[in-house]
Amino acid sequence: MLLCGVLCGLPVGAGAQRAAGVEVSVLSYNVHGISWLFAKDNPEGRAAAIGWLASRYDVVLLQEAFEYHDEIGGQMAGAVAVRGNGMRGDPRLLLTKLLLFPFQIVLPDFSFPYGSGLSAFVAESAGEVVEEDRHRFDKCSGWFERSFDCWATKGALRLRVRLENGAEVDFYNTHLDAGQTESGIEVRARQLNHLVRWIERESVGRAVVVTGDFNTALSRMENVEAMRSFKQRTRLADVGAGPELPQWPRRDFIFVRDGENVALNVVASGEALEFVSRARALSDHPAAYARLEVSLQ
Repeated sequence: MLLCGVLCGLPVGAGAQRAAGVEVSVLSYNVHGISWLFAKDNPEGRAAAIGWLASRYDVVLLQEAFEYHDEIGGQMAGAVAVRGNGMRGDPRLLLTKLLLFPFQIVLPDFSFPYGSGLSAFVAESAGEVVEEDRHRFDKCSGWFERSFDCWATKGALRLRVRLENGAEVDFYNTHLDAGQTESGIEVRARQLNHLVRWIERESVGRAVVVTGDFNTALSRMENVEAMRSFKQRTRLADVGAGPELPQWPRRDFIFVRDGENVALNVVASGEALEFVSRARALSDHPAAYARLEVSLQ
């Protein structure tokens, strides 16, 4: 554990007196839960399989669970379910919602345009959700380009979880714009800035876990610099939960930091390979996981 703490850049807390730690498993996954009209496959079936597999984790933080939050949650008995922010009040979105309303009455799993699509599930056996909050990103980039980001209202979801040993951890789940145009990069930088300020305001001195689909392909220097600044300002460390299979670009991350009286030690991290079977995957993103030892000190 000491070697991992040094190599991963995580605070080790030398000399601190610690109470007995508890191990918490965290899953972050973009589940591609859009309507079957757009997905062109069987997202309802995928959602049930994702929920069944995800039920083995203590804290599950999902992105793009737009239409299938309930189907996923239905497989996760004994978990508290929380959803992210809804659709922003943009006149274009409201008009589209009104025009599509007759179709949404008769078509199953079709509620476009969307809110954030963020979902969280916390196993009651692991801890208690003592606080929840949502933050909406009002800026977007892309109505008709490839990413279509403006048809969903991206944002962030925060849960404060009190674990069985009394330690409290703030879990953040987010999904940023995907566009790689100059406009998309600028909007994503603004979204990261909003997230930094939210963490600074709500989690002063607290242990923090931040997960999500950051859509920051590290092949571009603008994205590398944006993530470097994000980690520096929040004092977060990357747990190394990158994809292990070669077909995945790295867009999804899990970050952690210690609190004033709570230490987070990374026991293991990586890609949750159970969500991939041979050449078939349950989503178009890898599932990232981390196992954390959480101690009071």
